[in-house]
Amino acid sequence: MRLRSIISIPASGAGLEAALESQADAVLLTLADDSAPIEELRSAASAAAQKASAAGKLVLVTVNHPRTQLLRGDIETILTSAVRGLLLPHAVEPQDVRDTAVLLREFELKGGIEPGATALFPVIDTARGLLRSSDIAAAAPRVGGLVFHSAHYAHDIGARDEQKGDRLAYARGQVIAVARAFGGQPLVVSDGLEMIYLSQYGFAGAVLPDPRMVPAANAAFTPHDAVKEQAQQALERFERARSEGAWVARHGGRVVDSASAKRARRIVE
Repeated sequence: MRLRSIISIPASGAGLEAALESQADAVLLTLADDSAPIEELRSAASAAAQKASAAGKLVLVTVNHPRTQLLRGDIETILTSAVRGLLLPHAVEPQDVRDTAVLLREFELKGGIEPGATALFPVIDTARGLLRSSDIAAAAPRVGGLVFHSAHYAHDIGARDEQKGDRLAYARGQVIAVARAFGGQPLVVSDGLEMIYLSQYGFAGAVLPDPRMVPAANAAFTPHDAVKEQAQQALERFERARSEGAWVARHGGRVVDSASAKRARRIVE
């Protein structure tokens, strides 16, 4: 799924109309919020998810952490075919992902949803999560990428948040490298002011607080024609090599393997 621009709105659906009128690829609703009773949040988010899906938007939901004892109820209430993915906050160990994946499969089967259809995006927002990001990304086949929350990460390590610069460069690079290595999308929670920089850094999309930031995000995270052409060439060479019995292809000075071909196909599509 293409996730260049993701508009984050409260579970209540406040701001939903503006998000639906925008060109955002997805709408993100959050249940990880203690400002209202959880049952009210779940009911409101479920209704907002159906409305957003009917309007043609991809719907993502930030659920509560497994150890809050709220995750099962979140998934049971919110999971329908309208919801394409879940964000898992405070992912600090692989078991967090596995526990969530088990619940997703249970309720996918109960709801008549194809098992594995709901993607999972662990949020890297602590030093512990960053250090175990490879294990977290590999914890379940349904992991569709990683989300870097720079503000929460900066708070965790006692640093000042930044969208651009050297202060959090290692963390940004780690999240991008791990997500790409496992064939997923590296996403970032952003204030919307450094879209080009974040795109050039390697992120595939951003979670945004305001629909007015969508045009800049879509422009920044859409591959240029030259990039698409190179990806198409790499894909053609890989397919030709496979038809000839080889497992990898040569494309200029690069080797194109199955993982490279998968990423090229995503760029082309």
